[in-house]
Amino acid sequence: MTAHLGAPPERTISSPAALVAGPALTHRVWRTLTHALILGPAADNGPYGYLTHLQLSCTPLSCGPDLPSADDEDGLADWMAAHIDW
Repeated sequence: MTAHLGAPPERTISSPAALVAGPALTHRVWRTLTHALILGPAADNGPYGYLTHLQLSCTPLSCGPDLPSADDEDGLADWMAAHIDW
């Protein structure tokens, strides 16, 4: 994503339990002028519940483009949960 967009992620945080089951992994958030791109782990809901997959969510920013401040990890987790559509 960084190479394609030409910029590093705007935010990088460990995945909170509210967003994924299993071990904490990294979520990365990029924003374009019109969309939020969130790359992060998603639990395997199949018979092998221990597998983790990466998923990319591309969500329009019409519902509030502002990210919470960098020191507000709970607010960022809430923002990501509101913008992830998987």
